Amino acid sequence: KKEIDLEKSSRFRYLDWDKIKTFYYVSKLGSFTKTSEFLHLSQPALSRQISSMERILGCPLFTRQSRGLQLTRKGEQLFSYAESMYFGIVEFTHTTHAEMATSKKRKIRIATTHAITAYILDDLIFAYNEQHPHLVFELISADHLIDVVLNDVDIAIRPHDPEGRGIQQEHLFTLEKKLYVSPEYLKKYGEPQSVDDLKNHRIIAPAHPEDYPYAELNWILNLGMSKGKQHEPVFTANSIESLIKAAKRGLGIIGSYEEMEIVKNSHLKNILPKVKENKIECYFIYPNYLQEDKDILKLKNYLQSEFSSNKNKN
Repeated sequence: KKEIDLEKSSRFRYLDWDKIKTFYYVSKLGSFTKTSEFLHLSQPALSRQISSMERILGCPLFTRQSRGLQLTRKGEQLFSYAESMYFGIVEFTHTTHAEMATSKKRKIRIATTHAITAYILDDLIFAYNEQHPHLVFELISADHLIDVVLNDVDIAIRPHDPEGRGIQQEHLFTLEKKLYVSPEYLKKYGEPQSVDDLKNHRIIAPAHPEDYPYAELNWILNLGMSKGKQHEPVFTANSIESLIKAAKRGLGIIGSYEEMEIVKNSHLKNILPKVKENKIECYFIYPNYLQEDKDILKLKNYLQSEFSSNKNKN
């Protein structure tokens, strides 16, 4: 076993875990702004920690570019060590059979979007939980990007991450947004027969599309419009419940997913059935250290089976 020469490792005395952890998060998130928000530390404090590391190590770790921070070659080497250390510590501290403080039950944390939680996933989890009472599920609704490691969750259900490291990603289901409208609206304004007809119709659209990185929410605003122009929506909201309610009252046409219970129960009519948003493929994502965990694998198989069954019914 290789011995460490303490006389030659003086730099290491000043490179504590907090600095390495900060470096890891800055590298992973790619900017001081995002890291500041995630760690609840000021940007100047983060910058000082990174500058301190660079001073201790005697080399630059990042270059500043217009698109964000870029690791130097030495920075990439350190990140490789830090990531290995980080995953090792996470795996060590994450007991796959962790028990609740007051019982022998295990908690499983699942993160996905608000709409998927409320209108696709929760009923399936309720049914599964009835058959597996030793589990306690925590569903975390988050419409921003979710990282199963950084956000300390067991499972994320979201689109595939082509740059994902240290994770498993297995397909669950496909979503396609379609156009829906109420019978009252059709009586008053008529039914569009083509995409081009939509330029003369009333459109309901989600508010703050920048908050939803998984889908192109402005898709509906472009339909039937010439290049560079969009519909001016008659109503917007950042709540799917409000959007559905507005459509049911005949305010306009919305885009939504037929897989969602709130749409199925809304009695809205799908118009122009061939008009669909680009497909969104959602995956069951979990850390590598859970890839042999029986509870996680059983849940994954159950969800895959349920979604496959529902697809065949449709």
